[in-house]
Amino acid sequence: MTTNVTENENTTFKKFGHLRWTIVLLMFAIITFDYIDRGMMTVALPILTKEFNLSPYLVAIIGSGFTYGYLIMNPVVGFLLDRYGAKRALTSFGLAWGTVQTITAGAFSAIYLVVMRVLLGVTEAVGFPGVTSITSKWLAKNEKARSATIQDSGVNIGIVLGSVIMLALISVVATSLAWRLGFLISGILTIVLMLILMIVLVDSPEKHPKITKGELEYILSNQDTKVEQSKISIKDWFKHRSYWGSMVGLGAQAGVFYGLFTWLPMYLSYSRHISFSLTLGYTALIWSFGFIGEIIGGFVIDYLNKKYGPNIGMKVGFTVSSLGVSFGLLATIFASSTLAAVGILMVTFLFLRWSGIQWAVSSFLVPSKYSGQFGGHIGFWETLWGIVLPLVFGATVAISKAYTEGMYLFVLVGLIYFIGTVIVTSYKPMGSFS
Repeated sequence: MTTNVTENENTTFKKFGHLRWTIVLLMFAIITFDYIDRGMMTVALPILTKEFNLSPYLVAIIGSGFTYGYLIMNPVVGFLLDRYGAKRALTSFGLAWGTVQTITAGAFSAIYLVVMRVLLGVTEAVGFPGVTSITSKWLAKNEKARSATIQDSGVNIGIVLGSVIMLALISVVATSLAWRLGFLISGILTIVLMLILMIVLVDSPEKHPKITKGELEYILSNQDTKVEQSKISIKDWFKHRSYWGSMVGLGAQAGVFYGLFTWLPMYLSYSRHISFSLTLGYTALIWSFGFIGEIIGGFVIDYLNKKYGPNIGMKVGFTVSSLGVSFGLLATIFASSTLAAVGILMVTFLFLRWSGIQWAVSSFLVPSKYSGQFGGHIGFWETLWGIVLPLVFGATVAISKAYTEGMYLFVLVGLIYFIGTVIVTSYKPMGSFS
């Protein structure tokens, strides 16, 4: 059966064309550019800490400041996408976040950096919802899991590219100038990408002038059934165990992700006492393993979901991700050498990024007509954890003058991630929804 499905997909690819996969690659590019500047900022934090005399609290705010912008924009992103269309919203806000990146290069104080990071979040908040909106219209039902994994993996590649660009720049100019040039280059490249997308990107396959009739029919005949979105009251959500399990678990996952995203370069630089160039290189290497892990995880869980059902498949995926990061970070704390710590972190991120399967959670818990509201709840809880945990880590650094306590904090939150997504949540439809 599996062989026949694969052969049918290959035949479809050759017979009808692959314009839809070109759209997926464009979405991958958007997410990649979305994270290049973020990768630059976090790896530049050791430089900025000295240049602007940053406290640990300011380091946390600057490193994850875009999440504050996310929180501001969460209530309006859906309206903007519905009102103006995903293409127009993405490209317009993309030009704005490219501009914010560019003017960040002129930073002259810590407050300036904080404001720029919040503005970046405000302008970039439309990114993932916009990408999801376009790919949902362009991909057949049996292709959406793979396309979601591919586009989300742009997070890892963006961080890697940000680190690599910074590494290249510090090899030719002073570090104090390198980070400014990095943001200038990132901003200009983002603006160029968005100008290209204004020309080539199309919201839906029906509107694309170059799509073949066969490919259009294939996409439309294999789409999920469209339903009218509905809303229910907050108290109706709160009475479900799987709601709390998924929200707390995925929130904890986001807290670990954003915490490590913000503090990893600082940990390597100050706790492991390595040079800035090695910090950049190791950061890129560690996140590249996150990219590999996310792609592998998406395909593995797709297979397990089909063979054993989502309640087993999703639990396996989240077990690997949550326990992988908890035990991996615990082992990192006790690693005797820098190379051992980096090696352990590479494996840790390989498993951590299986968390990309979170984008499929709503499909198994609620009917399609509630998926938008459920996704909004996930976004709120993940953003909240993503704001709080980096700050709490910064507080541990400020108090203890070390990074060990903060790493233990991540271990604990990783276990909360496991309990919520594996022990508490059942990947079956929640009751009383119709």
